[in-house]
Amino acid sequence: MSAFLEKLDDVSALSETVGSILGPGEFSADRFCDDFGEEHKRYDVFKIVHPRGVYILKHFDRPDRCATEEAVYAMLPEDLPVPRVIGFSGDSMVTEFIEGNDLKEMTDGCVSRAAASVAEIMNAFPPGSDYDRTVAEKEIAYRAKRLACLEGEPLLHRAYTLFLDRMKEMPLTLANGDLVPINCIDDGKRVYLIDWEYGGFMPYALDVGRFLAHSGEHAVYPYRMNDTQKTLFCDRIYEALHEKPDRSVFDRDVRLAVLDEWIMVVSWYLKNPDEPKDETFFVYSENAKALAKELLS
Repeated sequence: MSAFLEKLDDVSALSETVGSILGPGEFSADRFCDDFGEEHKRYDVFKIVHPRGVYILKHFDRPDRCATEEAVYAMLPEDLPVPRVIGFSGDSMVTEFIEGNDLKEMTDGCVSRAAASVAEIMNAFPPGSDYDRTVAEKEIAYRAKRLACLEGEPLLHRAYTLFLDRMKEMPLTLANGDLVPINCIDDGKRVYLIDWEYGGFMPYALDVGRFLAHSGEHAVYPYRMNDTQKTLFCDRIYEALHEKPDRSVFDRDVRLAVLDEWIMVVSWYLKNPDEPKDETFFVYSENAKALAKELLS
């Protein structure tokens, strides 16, 4: 099931922010929600119907994330597949409303459109150019801490060391930082990438790996995407890139990025030994170990 809306009966808490960005006028608001298994999520993201039009209001729980999103949008050229920003105010932003569905349930068409959008952004910020490495270095340092969790898993430790070594050399591009299918809106013609609060210049394969790693046909995955569609996604991105590495390098970089995502899940359980190891742990662990063997062979 895709994200859905809950009507907000009292909009007074949003009035000051809406007024400061959109101007005066009565408006209605609906909150975006989502269900992941038994978990019901209510986001600080609202559909606003205002006399000026229909918009998205997003409230940030941390000022640095708001600043990151504002900085990313300031870098983006026009006509890229991202919503148009109307304005920022304090810890909130308003963008245009994109009519469409997220990609929790995949079709071949939306997979191809998503790949085209990822490639568009990579082409606007070609991997290999001389970008500021501040965000990339933070991401590398963050991941380096995971190695300590893998001391009892020698296979995963060796493979993750391989990933970290490659991450230090991998060309950078502007990355979303949280490119999962619910952060993609498909209007039937184009897929728009939203939620750039974790964005910045990062190794180019990270967004691709994150998009792929948590999608599958097994029930533990939050998103539905089959193996054929995963291949299609990678093929379409590679075909559309103006500047690209050898295909073997691209494929290996993406596999390393997928390993990173799977180990992220595994390491959470390893860091929390009192947490029961459920089916999610075993599926991600088995996948990570199988991929580790392939990468090390």
